[in-house]
Amino acid sequence: MSASAEVEALPNELRQYTALAPLGAATSTGEKLTNLSLQQIAETLARDLEFGANDNGGYFISGDLTPQIFRDDCTFIDPTNSVSSLSRYQNALKILFEPESSYVHLLDMSMNEETNEIYAKIESGGILQLPWKARISTYQSDIVYKIDHEGLILSQSQVWSIPASQALKETFTPSFLNPPYSNMAKPDDEPEEVTKLFELVNGRDVDSYSQEMRFEIADLITEIVDKQYSWNRNDLEGKWALAYLQPGPNGGGIDRRIPFPELPFNHNFQIFTTDSVTNVGELLGPLLEVRVGGSLVEDDVSSLSTPKRFTANIENGGICAGNFDKCIPLPIRGEGLFDGVYLGKRLRIGQNLNGGGARVVQIKLK
Repeated sequence: MSASAEVEALPNELRQYTALAPLGAATSTGEKLTNLSLQQIAETLARDLEFGANDNGGYFISGDLTPQIFRDDCTFIDPTNSVSSLSRYQNALKILFEPESSYVHLLDMSMNEETNEIYAKIESGGILQLPWKARISTYQSDIVYKIDHEGLILSQSQVWSIPASQALKETFTPSFLNPPYSNMAKPDDEPEEVTKLFELVNGRDVDSYSQEMRFEIADLITEIVDKQYSWNRNDLEGKWALAYLQPGPNGGGIDRRIPFPELPFNHNFQIFTTDSVTNVGELLGPLLEVRVGGSLVEDDVSSLSTPKRFTANIENGGICAGNFDKCIPLPIRGEGLFDGVYLGKRLRIGQNLNGGGARVVQIKLK
């Protein structure tokens, strides 16, 4: 479905919700740079998309674009809105995202001299400037820029890798109901492919990925695992949130030994110490949880290479509410076997052996 068709398909009530603030009347944005080549326009767009015209951040999160290459009546279409005014579009972008908490990455750019069009693919996400601090999870946009006879951008159309309904849902979801999000800064020694994977999965629900994103994530997981990075066991301690589940070779999931319903607002965690693990599954969001735990034994403590084999002896469990000081006991016992196939300071990949070889990607919260 085209971007304009997606806009028209939205209910009128939802389309009205996207007008979050008055954007002012359309105004002139100054003199234009006409008769630029397609290559020159593409180079300017590439800079503006990733860094901003004045290095204030990619223009989709900052509004920091080069107005001289756009017509003042340029039409901007995305799956939730359409506006034919450069000045109003810039005003909308300036009040939409928090630039310091959001990001844009340029993935690809190409041109078509015959149709006088420029194509770009970006990846973006972040925090909206709303009182409830809504978080938009990582998504990709395919953008088409149509250039007029003077060499100015006549229209900009976007198609997203997520449905418009999901974007609107995230917009109006309070932060405390959002998927777990890690604020940990990028370590200096973090491999590039790990950073890429972290940005793809951080702050996302397990079932929110498009098929295209799943292919990309699967390739990154394979690349990371195949490199067999060394294992720093000190990085394991802390609370880790499940961000992505890759089924095993025969479609197997993970054996969590936690009887909780698979509801959209329920999330899963593991809390590791040097010699214990606690599996946490939400029943009613953070208000009610099932917790099961026990001892954690590393098979070969002398080795610092991956994969690392662990045995978890589950010895206790309970339904916990409030401050979790008191829990209703559950008769949960058993042995869990898993491999640690990558461990970084803020991202972990594990492979469950009880559940048919499924792999989990977790982000560290603290």
